[in-house]
Amino acid sequence: MPISDMTTSDNPDDPTDRWAELDGPEAVAAAAGRLRQITNAPSEIAAQRRFLDLLAPGPGEHVLDVGAGTGEITLELIRRVQPDGAVTALDPSHGLLAIAQTAAQEEGLNKALTIDIGDARDLPYADDRFDIAFCHWVLLHVEPPEDVIREMARVVRPGGRLMCVEVDWETMTISPGDRDLVRHIVRANVDRQIDGQIGRRLVSMFRQAGLQNVRVEPIVDVDCDGDQDGWLEVLKSRIPVVVDSGLVSSQEAQQWWSEVEEAVARGDYFFSLTQFAVVGQKPN
Repeated sequence: MPISDMTTSDNPDDPTDRWAELDGPEAVAAAAGRLRQITNAPSEIAAQRRFLDLLAPGPGEHVLDVGAGTGEITLELIRRVQPDGAVTALDPSHGLLAIAQTAAQEEGLNKALTIDIGDARDLPYADDRFDIAFCHWVLLHVEPPEDVIREMARVVRPGGRLMCVEVDWETMTISPGDRDLVRHIVRANVDRQIDGQIGRRLVSMFRQAGLQNVRVEPIVDVDCDGDQDGWLEVLKSRIPVVVDSGLVSSQEAQQWWSEVEEAVARGDYFFSLTQFAVVGQKPN
């Protein structure tokens, strides 16, 4: 994953962040790298299995994947609704969706995939069209998130299911590190999102949207091995974020990272992050 960061927009009239501005080739490549790095983390692979088991998409169902990105989860949704099911992948980035479409073609799943460019706050679909609406790590980038949930509920048929999976960055734990320095790292990661604490508000937002049978599954991603294809590199990419926040000096950040690398070598490194999978049902 590139070190370059994607922060919130400087335009107060456009409350989205730069994940919605990815049509340039360099921006698309950077975003795709970020997404691959997170989804390749062993703990995240396990997390995806858990929340999709909770959602339980079945053969023949039509699923809307909101903010599908490069389609890693989209493809798994397609596999789970076969035969005769289908997935519609929506994202504001044509470049990311093109990657998803290519991946589907390579696996022979493209006939079950439709891709659409659009805004999750104003979905381009008729009422009651889908059996399931799903989004993963989308709402923390969008304001107001309530609009996304209401739109997802609108396009799902009565009795259909919604799921949103969102991280709460304030649940991040890191060892080693000075206590105050680690607190600054956590704070910088919360503040760089439009709502870095969105995970704790999902249940309330589902209920306010009129959804029934709302359930929540907390899922803790853990890395204690320092896998280079997973969370360790994600953590490294946050160093410029922390320094730019002004909470930690460049020297302090580099010293801390040296401590992390030494801890990985000794087997003393630990990282965790909690995300919340919330599922609800549209009333009949």
